[in-house]
Amino acid sequence: MLNRAAGAAAPGVLGALRDATRKRHANLGASPAMSRLFDAGYTVPEYRAHLGRLLGLFEPLECAVARAANPGDAVLGLERSSALREDLRQMGATAMEIGALERCRLASAIAPAGLFGYAYVILGSMMGGKIIVKRLRSILGPTASYHFYGDGNERSEALWASFCADLEENGKDNVEAICATAVGIFEAYTAWISQPLPKHGNC
Repeated sequence: MLNRAAGAAAPGVLGALRDATRKRHANLGASPAMSRLFDAGYTVPEYRAHLGRLLGLFEPLECAVARAANPGDAVLGLERSSALREDLRQMGATAMEIGALERCRLASAIAPAGLFGYAYVILGSMMGGKIIVKRLRSILGPTASYHFYGDGNERSEALWASFCADLEENGKDNVEAICATAVGIFEAYTAWISQPLPKHGNC
């Protein structure tokens, strides 16, 4: 998983992944919660609540991945919850507030054969974060923290190239599981962030 040697991706498995997830990816990007990130009236409290919601999704996902992956598997290095926690702390959330955030129960267990599908979603979100963080900084300025959307962007392209090479070499026997995992995560992501945020508190 995620060999360190970068290489160009063939269209095979990656093409199947893109075809399987294209509609779900578009639905996520068009969701009100994601569209709101680009609104000129977006506020720091809204952003903090958004990050809290994401932590409630990514933390359970990472637990599922930890159960499915072998120790030392590079996919474990793609965890995003630490960046979310750091953003929340820097914007004033207490450990008690972070611990009390609702956790997602929409994501099902991840099979080892589907781990490439998880990596595809996570790496794609890291690449897309480049655009989001630029916009957020222009709206929210220095009062907000941007580890989640900005973290890893210097390494995301190298990781993506490595992932694509590894996917084509080692994913061809598990295309169905890989695509099903990615589709399931996209659907859970969209459903989770589309639910109304709590009316009380900032995260």
